[in-house]
Parts: sequence; structure tokens; C-alpha cells
Amino acid sequence: MICAILLSYLNTVQRYPLNITSDWTQNFSDLSVIQQSWLLDSGSLTAKLKNQYVNFAVEVLSEKEIKLNSEQASVLGVTPEKALCREVILYGDSVARVYAQSWIPTRFLNEDAHLLNLGNKPLGEYIFKHAELRRHNIEVTQFGCDSELMGLLTRFGFNEQSIWSRRSVFSLHGVKLMVSETFLPGVF
Repeated sequence: MICAILLSYLNTVQRYPLNITSDWTQNFSDLSVIQQSWLLDSGSLTAKLKNQYVNFAVEVLSEKEIKLNSEQASVLGVTPEKALCREVILYGDSVARVYAQSWIPTRFLNEDAHLLNLGNKPLGEYIFKHAELRRHNIEVTQFGCDSELMGLLTRFGFNEQSIWSRRSVFSLHGVKLMVSETFLPGVF
């Protein structure tokens, strides 16, 4: 009952950025083999989705400058500062497959102006074309019905269920960015 009330509220008031604070971990023992093949893949998720589905598209939900909270700053290895937060839905065959949230400290944006002008182009397509890209540790978490992400499930016609997410920090030309990717039902 509480989950139904929460979902009803989230559907009427969807605010961005979505709060994806969680107990992120590098303990992968609860993951099935298929979940591991998606969540722990160190390659480009964009490329993997394009390979899996005939039609691929990006919908930008939000893109704004916000101050990092202390946990986000710690993961990025910076002091709390302003960052560009970009939230998108990645579609495969016209179905929402992944919700992605990226954080790029504003001071790094001066190093790479392309990151400011992605529009409906996927971030992964841009960063993975650089050989010097470095992905730091992958962490995973599972979100339940108390998560703000449940509003997205309802928006895209999915039933309420727990969903897996991964996050990691990337370094490119001195630019650090944190990317979280939440896998919507049906991807695995």
C-alpha cells in the first residue's frame, strides 16, 4: 500500500535529478551470470545497446548545473562543487532500456566543451571513442519500491519491481565524470 501511494506521488511530481543515493557495493555475489554480463561489462553500454537492438535513441530528461553532495564529491575524488547533471533514457527498439545519470564537475567542462553540447547524442558514444579513457571501479546496487526510480518504471509502463544499477568514474584528458546506469526491466 505504501509503495502504491509513493508511486502515485512520484508520477505526479517527477523532479530531476532523481535521487539515486544507495548502498553502492563491489560485492557482486548476488548477481546472476546474465546480470554480470551487463552490470560488470567495462565496455561502452551505448555500443552494447546498439548491438542488441535495431533502433537506438536517447531522450534527455534533464541537464542542469547543481552542487555535488558530499557522497558524490567523495566518489569523484573532489570537494563538493557545482557539476553538470545530465539525465537520459536510452531506448532500444522504441522501449526504455536504461536510465543514465552523469555528473561532470563544472571546472572540467572547460577542458572539453563537447561534453556541454551532446544534445540527444549518447555520452558513451563520445567518451568511448578516446583510447585514453579510463574507467575506475564499477559499483552496483539494487533499487526497490522506495526509490524515486519507481516513478520512471510507471511512466514507461513497467510493473513495480526492483532494478539493478551500476556506477563508475571515468577519466578522460584530466576530466573526471561519474556515470550511473540503471537497467530497466527487460534489458537482461
